[in-house]
Amino acid sequence: MKKLIILMVAVGFAIVGCDTKKKDLTAQYQDLMKQCDSIETVHEKFTGVHNSMADEHEKFTEELEGMELQDSTVLADLAKHGVILDRHDAIIESHGELIESHKKLEADFKNLSEVEMEAEIDQIEKDFDKITSEHTVMEEEHDTMMKEHEAMRQRIAAKEEEMGEE
Repeated sequence: MKKLIILMVAVGFAIVGCDTKKKDLTAQYQDLMKQCDSIETVHEKFTGVHNSMADEHEKFTEELEGMELQDSTVLADLAKHGVILDRHDAIIESHGELIESHKKLEADFKNLSEVEMEAEIDQIEKDFDKITSEHTVMEEEHDTMMKEHEAMRQRIAAKEEEMGEE
């Protein structure tokens, strides 16, 4: 009888311990979802900035199509920028998919086992780090492209001025 009582008490502690851990994991997940909202806001803002940059690139490319350029590096730089912007499109799309997958998980998170919860939390944290670092890189590339666009405009204006003086 004593062994049965000890066994029941041990099982009771195990159940309470598991329940506490599951509550802690759920709370940790909910904190991550608050971060997800913040990351999603930053992502949406960045998407707008990126779209503006892509529009600016397209406009600049169209402006140059009608010109006879003496500087072949301008076209090479524009082509390079186009490749970068296409890569950014793919990255931005993948970020949107990650954010959506995290949101979809929310409804079923409570039904996961502790091991599954921990694995999901670890993956979400890795995804957030990836999104944040890739946003930083893309922002830096956007800044570089804007500076290069301005430098190209200045070179073109200088060439036009030079040709006008001749």
